[in-house]
Order: sequence, then C-alpha cells, then structure tokens
Amino acid sequence: MSSNPVVRLKDISFTRNKKTILDNISLTINPGEHWAIIGPNGSGKTSLISIISGYHWPSEGAAEVLGKKFGSTDLRELRLSIGECSSEIRNMIHDWEPVRDIVLSGKFASIGLYEKPSPEDHRRAGELLDFFGLSDIEGKPFSKLSTGEQQKTIIARALMPRPKLLVLDEPCSGLDLGAREELLDVIQEMSRSPGGPTLIYITHHIEEIVPGITHVLALRQGRIVACGPKEDVLTGKVLSEVFDLFIDVHHRDARMWPVIVKSGKA
Repeated sequence: MSSNPVVRLKDISFTRNKKTILDNISLTINPGEHWAIIGPNGSGKTSLISIISGYHWPSEGAAEVLGKKFGSTDLRELRLSIGECSSEIRNMIHDWEPVRDIVLSGKFASIGLYEKPSPEDHRRAGELLDFFGLSDIEGKPFSKLSTGEQQKTIIARALMPRPKLLVLDEPCSGLDLGAREELLDVIQEMSRSPGGPTLIYITHHIEEIVPGITHVLALRQGRIVACGPKEDVLTGKVLSEVFDLFIDVHHRDARMWPVIVKSGKA
C-alpha cells in the first residue's frame, strides 16, 4: 500500500464574498484510515469537502489529494477518482431511471446513461447491486424507491468506477431509524473491505460514526476544535465545545452516543 497521504491540506483557508469560511485548516488522511468530519451547521464541513473533492480551490494554503497537487493538476481528472454521495447528486437523478442504469452511469460520471456499458461494466454493476441488496429491484425506477434504497443506489453509483476516495455527505439524512441502521451496516462493511476506498463521512450525528471510522475532524465556525483518532476527539469535552452544549458520551456496541446534560454538568 502506498505511504503517500490520501489527503494532505496545509494551512488552508477559504473565503467567499469577503467572509472567511475556513480558517487555517491542516489535515492529513493516510491510507488505511477512514475519517468523519463533524460540526454544527455552518461550521465549514461542506466547504472543506468541496475543496477535497476538487470543486473549489483554497484561498490560501496548499492542498494535495490522491497525490495530485492543486495548481499543477487537472481537477476534472482528479474528480474521476473520487466517489460522492450527497443530496445534490440525489436531487439530480432522473425519477424514471431504473436502478441498474443509475449504477452503470457512475462509470461515465454522468446523470443518465448515454454510453454503452461493456460486459465488464455490467459485471461490476451486478456485484454492487448484490452488495447493497438491490438486485431484486434493479429494474425499479428511482422515484419508486424508499429513501434508504435511493441512498444505497447513489453509493453504488459512486463506487462503480472504483474510486480511491468516497465522500459520504450526511447519507443518513431523511432516513428512519431502521433504514439508517441498515445503511450504517453497509458503510461499516465497506470500511472493512480490503482494497476499498478511503471513506470520509460528514455528519453532525455522532451516533452515526460506525466502528470502522478511525479518525475524526471536529469543526466549529470554520476552525479545527480537535483532529485525530476517534477516541481522542469524540469526548464530552470536545463535543461540548463543538456544539456549544453540555454533552456526555456513552459507549455501546463500539459506537458513541452523545447525551445532552440539561443540568450543565457533563
């Protein structure tokens, strides 16, 4: 396995309309690690991911993703090696398009299937449909799927071209408890898959961070509060600062569950 970092950000800042969104962020993600990025709404999570995914340049600092240095690489080519599951992608999918075609379209990074997939593409799509439990509904249109099935379809689509990095932007948003836990089980399995992509999981729900996530970056108002191994970051002290609440953390089934302490004594 390569020893080069998957992501290396050094002292980056991001300014939009004269407002500082990210301030002096440094982050190194090494092979074999899976990260969660946490923080309240407006903390800079989305902007940080947009830079890592190659959609925006930092206003200051240096960025390198998958060995490609910003400023000396074509970011369009970089994006072909990064899979993405987000509400933006879900909202662009055609309602009438069947599950298999949506998954196959990931090979071509297109919304809609306009090119002819090869037999190898169909084999790959079949493997992904089996992995996500979608084989029985592969001909079903997207609009007829449950929210959980839609999320699985979008993740399968993102995995179609065998990306080296997979960004999961609040994938459990809108899911009921049963569907959420089913999707988290799949994400946990992905985190344990040899040769699978590095995962970056964005959330503000701490209990969604599955055991396979090894590291956490905690943001507040565009600045790093804590960054490192999961056990060092997901503490009552850190979470209380991040979310501006008194929070205690309970451990159960290799996951961490935050509890708001109303008395103000965590």
